Amino acid sequence: MKIKTILSVTLIFAVFLTGCGSPKSVSVRVPEPDYWSTTGWRTSSPEAQGMDSELLAQMLEDISANQTAIHSLLVIRNGYMVTEAYSQPYTPDTKIHIQSVTKSVIGMLVGKAVTDGYIKNENVKLSEYYDVGMFDNPGKQKETIRLKHLMSMSSGLDCQEFSGTGPSMEQSDQWVRFMLNRPMVAEPGTSFGYCNGNAHLLSAIVKKTAGMSAREYANQKLFQPLGISPVDETDWGSDPQKITIGGYGLHLKPSDMAKLALLYLQNGKWEGQQIISADWVEESTTEHLQKEDGSGYGYLWTVYPDAGHYAALGLGGQQIHVYPSKNLIVVTTASLESYAEAPEIEKMINEYILPSIKSDGSLPENSSGYSRLQADIETVRNPVQPVPALPKSAADISSSVYTFGENPLGWGKLKFDFEPGKDTAQFYLDDYTVMNIGLDNIYRLSRGVPFSEILLRGRWMDDETFIIDYPYPMFGGTVLGELGETEFQFKFINDKLEVTVSQQVFGGESIVFEGTR
Repeated sequence: MKIKTILSVTLIFAVFLTGCGSPKSVSVRVPEPDYWSTTGWRTSSPEAQGMDSELLAQMLEDISANQTAIHSLLVIRNGYMVTEAYSQPYTPDTKIHIQSVTKSVIGMLVGKAVTDGYIKNENVKLSEYYDVGMFDNPGKQKETIRLKHLMSMSSGLDCQEFSGTGPSMEQSDQWVRFMLNRPMVAEPGTSFGYCNGNAHLLSAIVKKTAGMSAREYANQKLFQPLGISPVDETDWGSDPQKITIGGYGLHLKPSDMAKLALLYLQNGKWEGQQIISADWVEESTTEHLQKEDGSGYGYLWTVYPDAGHYAALGLGGQQIHVYPSKNLIVVTTASLESYAEAPEIEKMINEYILPSIKSDGSLPENSSGYSRLQADIETVRNPVQPVPALPKSAADISSSVYTFGENPLGWGKLKFDFEPGKDTAQFYLDDYTVMNIGLDNIYRLSRGVPFSEILLRGRWMDDETFIIDYPYPMFGGTVLGELGETEFQFKFINDKLEVTVSQQVFGGESIVFEGTR
């Protein structure tokens, strides 16, 4: 698998130890569900689970009105799916790069290795697996790093994502060696330093102790009991030494993310089997460090003791939220410009989902509210719009061939075909198979060379400018689920064509080049 260059970042700021008092755990005992979602989730009206359909419908309408880039939203209470919405072109089967939520899965696997007896506990020193004295910058501080310090992002190693303090781990030939060579900048356990390398060291330790990669261990011991399909190398890659990437890279369906949340909500138990010990779940979701914003950090989970919930947070809005006292799970996938707690998701949860909980029991059914919610889910899934009339320029542009000189995308020539009254247009690039473009706000799927499949949607911004929405990163291929969306702007002026290619998530400099008819 080609190693992703987009790093998953959730928190980049200093934190400090909680001043006093015992650690705050948010783990509580939750009733066992009526069924286990191993073979799939059962649905329920919100009212049957004590929730208000109207508020959940308003939430989806707010998302649509503000064009918030939420790709999927799952709300589960008491083990039942009360809202499951996917924005076109995403579907329940789309595997999403869950970014730093991968770290929380690594934390689960360390807990599984402790439960299985491969690892004694979180207090084991890193030096029991690697002779840290043999690496650069040895010393007493490095000798005292324990697994709990790696999991709480407080190893003290000089590693802060995007800090510019040195070459990144991913640019090195040996990721583990890179981390073990880092100098110490703090006493372990005393300060937060968000670093993919901490999670990667844990992945390496899982491989050392369990005798298989973290991906293989997850498939056999974590995913299989939960009914999650095996993950192959293309959906969770590895470093040059074949150590599963610990900080990011895992691709899962949103419904599978929810299963992982339910496992923790059930204190590590699934269908009568203790997959991960309840003690580990409690420690993982206990605030071990307090951050400047008042939230806490457990073992690769963000913890909110005052709100009684914990979360796995990934770049761009890939998130899992668990509220044990409310028996509630919220899962989102998105393309938001956020590193950690996305304000759009925070608003959605605090203004709609939590207030929609009216009772711990059932409520009277609200048929009109439920119908409204279902209609909104369908609108998100199929947001078809009337096709505007083509501008007069479309007839002149149609079937014209534009050629390009040398350019960053390697394009040689292109042609558009626009036909009045049609809800699709055609796009020809070089000698490749024709690509269809939806003009009714719906992506159209095309298959052929040089891609296996591609989705495109288009619209006229004005009489001279046609926009194509491309739901993939600029140079990320055509695999749906990677973080990033690209906009292609085609500006036709007489016999000239100016092409502007822009990354829609986290910005960056646009690519601009010209062609001639």
